[in-house]
Amino acid sequence: MDFINKVGSTIARKAKEAAGISSLNSQIGAQEDIINKLCLEIGKTVYEKRQLFPDSVLSEKYTAVSNAYAEIARLKSEIIAVKGAKQCPNCGIEVAMSSSFCPSCGSAVPTPEPEPDVENLEIPPESIIYYHQEDRQK
Repeated sequence: MDFINKVGSTIARKAKEAAGISSLNSQIGAQEDIINKLCLEIGKTVYEKRQLFPDSVLSEKYTAVSNAYAEIARLKSEIIAVKGAKQCPNCGIEVAMSSSFCPSCGSAVPTPEPEPDVENLEIPPESIIYYHQEDRQK
């Protein structure tokens, strides 16, 4: 009977230990989440004030972030166009194609010119780049 009590006591102790470790790991994870969130906010603040603090080490990253923001804006414009709407040139919101003014900021919103259909696209021979077989393997 003493053996069973010792085994039961060991199991209970190990279970309590595992629960304690799990709780502590959870708390560590919560603190890491706080750190990651704060670092992200710090990074955004530094990016937004990049003209005040030029840094040659970060300039490449500043450019990459600016390019990503520009691509997001382009993709959002593309989504609006796919929906058959137009975008306010002042505040950027989606405006119905029939509207002449933005319902949010009141700016005039011109109707975009329709893009011409591309048919029989001709590619000049001098713009084609040819590669030798050994160049492809590099």
